[in-house]
Amino acid sequence: MQKTEKRSKFNFEELKAGAMSESADVRKKIFQEYFDRFEELPSYLFDNSETIDDRLLRTIQDFKNDPETTQRLHKAIDMLMQRLPHTAL
Repeated sequence: MQKTEKRSKFNFEELKAGAMSESADVRKKIFQEYFDRFEELPSYLFDNSETIDDRLLRTIQDFKNDPETTQRLHKAIDMLMQRLPHTAL
């Protein structure tokens, strides 16, 4: 009998706290875990109505500059950037 890895229960408060962290490593880890689970990035945690939130932008840049970032994640970043305000680009 095979054991399947059980995912931890989704915790919105933990996600929000990690995404809002000033630590780039914490934000990147949270975003990677969220992407692995949902195949998108949690931009809805930030107020991006007029411009891209600075923490979100820095996290996106960190992923873009990381040579280990997968093509799937690069595609998700591109899709996210298309949904964000053009004034932020």
